[in-house]
Amino acid sequence: MAVRGDDGDLRVGLYGWAWGGCGYIELLWVRDGQRGSGLGARLLAAAGAEIRRRGCDQVVLSTHSFQAPGFHARLGYQECGRTPGYQRGHDEIQLLKQLRDHRR
Repeated sequence: MAVRGDDGDLRVGLYGWAWGGCGYIELLWVRDGQRGSGLGARLLAAAGAEIRRRGCDQVVLSTHSFQAPGFHARLGYQECGRTPGYQRGHDEIQLLKQLRDHRR
């Protein structure tokens, strides 16, 4: 998934997959000048809708402590794992978001 400007330049992009009832966001990229514009949140919401459409009830991604863990937390992602010192001086953070109630 991607959003391009009128000039064709990439503004935000997302790559992921769905398998076994789980979606995984492999890559989310937001151009420097587009951060804070809402495009990243809208693209993640569209990915979540597609993941749900494919029958998944959760989505997982990882980020780093120097990237945007607060951004993901505001969108309902919860930390489920952490690798300290990856990369040196920072942590890799695994995040999980439930897409629907498992009891249904």
